Amino acid sequence: MIVFRSLLALVVLAPLPLASVYVWSWGLMASIVGVLLVGWAFSHAHRGEQPPVAVKSIWPFVVLFGVTVLWALIQSLPLTPESWHHPIWNTASEALGRDLRGSVSLNPYATRSALLRLLTYGGIFWLSLQYCRSSTRARHVIFMVPAAGALYSIYGLIVQFSGSQTILWFDKYAYKNDLTSTFVNRNSFATFAGLTLLCASGLLLDALRKSLGGALGWRDGLHRLLNTAWPPPWILLVACIVIATALLLSHSRGGFISTGAGLLTLCLIQGITREARLRFALSVTVVAVVAGTLLFAVGGEGTDQRLARISVETQERPLVYEKTVEAIEAAPVLGTGYGTFEEVFRFYRDESLRSFYMEAHNTYLENGLELGLPGAFALFATIGGLAVLTLCGVRRRYRNAIFPCIGFAVTVQVGIHAMVDFSLQIPAVAAFYSLVMGAACAQSWSSREHTGR
Repeated sequence: MIVFRSLLALVVLAPLPLASVYVWSWGLMASIVGVLLVGWAFSHAHRGEQPPVAVKSIWPFVVLFGVTVLWALIQSLPLTPESWHHPIWNTASEALGRDLRGSVSLNPYATRSALLRLLTYGGIFWLSLQYCRSSTRARHVIFMVPAAGALYSIYGLIVQFSGSQTILWFDKYAYKNDLTSTFVNRNSFATFAGLTLLCASGLLLDALRKSLGGALGWRDGLHRLLNTAWPPPWILLVACIVIATALLLSHSRGGFISTGAGLLTLCLIQGITREARLRFALSVTVVAVVAGTLLFAVGGEGTDQRLARISVETQERPLVYEKTVEAIEAAPVLGTGYGTFEEVFRFYRDESLRSFYMEAHNTYLENGLELGLPGAFALFATIGGLAVLTLCGVRRRYRNAIFPCIGFAVTVQVGIHAMVDFSLQIPAVAAFYSLVMGAACAQSWSSREHTGR
């Protein structure tokens, strides 16, 4: 239990040091996850126990993830044929007048750093997957996520309404009029807030379904709802309102649209579970749309203006996408090295782009450029495969189907936002997503299935 509690504490605190975007913070996260993995492995070996979820139960995803990791590692090593190396190495060798040990990656250090972060997220997922075979622990995880989201949202609201343009004790240098909480980028906070909102909404829907979705009359159902032991529905409702308000005040278009898509997915997918009724799913969908519209009408000033400007304001991002595709075409198989977009893009930008771009604002294109199309496909297939696993769990489970429902919904949310931004590349967001998906996947099997054998 020490490892499990330490894992929760680590992830919950990840947004605090500016979303863990700096080397010292994500490096510390990686080190702690490594220690927790060793502790978990030693604990099971010492007791002679099999892991709750065996590798063979998820072997396709392990293979795909392993392919991605292995290829990123190969990209960073000077062991590949010279014909595979990025052209910059030949140019540098000629300029310096001596042979350099080149690699596929333009920047091996950046590639190894990105690989370490990816392994960290994989470690968080693995630990969550193992510990959350217990439905009690899974519920604890899914509750802690919106609890943390509400606390960070409250902090952001206090800063926003006080007029202070700061993040902790630092002055904001960007998005000064937008709510970002402890995040620097409003879109990254919006993804984080949306993810936590989906977890809170899922637990609230589960409480409503158990109380009002059955054959009980509405009075008995309401009495049962008000006497729900834990978590109390009113706490979940307050958390939803607080997080949704903070999300709107971030003025993130992508965050608003992707979270809306995730919420619709969550409400509708309830209708295909074995423990819910389609009528109940459609009813809560209508209520969610109405409630979301009212909340947007009250607190969506700024977001609605940015949404209205989507089709009329001049955007550079289509040009960024176009040039990223051009860069992919130059190395479609080998890629340029995981985590090297910033360096590579400098060779393709021109006077048509006024801004400086460290990311492609499209994770799919960026990973396609860095890993090459085969490597990127392996990474996307890993995440997509886990989403399919949760979707199967939605139909498979008689009880606790809400957990795979949440896992599928948050994947829809972050997957849509990844088309227009880079939030999943923020360590705090990726850590929360990995934790939630671990719990969701762990609960995608029936309690009668022995996934550890």
